[in-house]
Amino acid sequence: MILWEYDGSFEGFLSLVHKSYALKTIPDTITRSQNSGTLLDESIWIETDPFNSEKVAASLQKYFSKEAIERLMHAFLCDDVNPERDILLYIRIGFKSAEYLNDLAHPTIYAIHGYQRRVLSTLHKMNAYLRFEELEDKTLYAKIEPPRNVLPLMGAHFCKRLRGEPFIIHDRLRSLALWFREGEMKIESVEGYTNPESSPNEKKFRHLWKTFFDHVAIESRKNPSLQRSHVPLKYRIYMSEFFISP
Repeated sequence: MILWEYDGSFEGFLSLVHKSYALKTIPDTITRSQNSGTLLDESIWIETDPFNSEKVAASLQKYFSKEAIERLMHAFLCDDVNPERDILLYIRIGFKSAEYLNDLAHPTIYAIHGYQRRVLSTLHKMNAYLRFEELEDKTLYAKIEPPRNVLPLMGAHFCKRLRGEPFIIHDRLRSLALWFREGEMKIESVEGYTNPESSPNEKKFRHLWKTFFDHVAIESRKNPSLQRSHVPLKYRIYMSEFFISP
């Protein structure tokens, strides 16, 4: 089995697409980590090449619609599975004829639409369930651990919602942080992590919110099973409704 490995970046993946065309081959498996194969695999490491990735990106912009590019990028963020081979096939189909990309009867096209739905579903939940806390310097800070890498898609929503307030969204699962301050937004790797100091009022705000949450509940209508279906346990870890700071 032919296994291709790369660094996990989108530029690295576009370099892999270029290599696929250059070698006129499609690998059996693509992974985002090195040395993940077995003794029976023919493993090849694909180096990220900025020049080749730019060439592929330019070709995508030329031949693919905005919706098709958005769909493949959303699929790439579905990192709880390995969507890369399907994305590679999707790109090759699109370069043959962009019209084919609307054929949901094709298993590859159907798979890409499925990856996008999963990512957008996760994004919708994270936008709803994310809770900020105020730090000492008045920056708003939130921790998340989403099942899929939706952090790159969250910035625009919260820039609009928070109306210019500085904020940080920290994906602890992937060691990434999205920063917004003074009109600038960027995503950076977070190598080390020290829990930031909250503002003096933060614990009071949390307690007030938890008290409100408890008091608006109607005891006789409590339905934990229904609540779990609306707010799954995996999303509650950083939601202040479900805990009180000491």
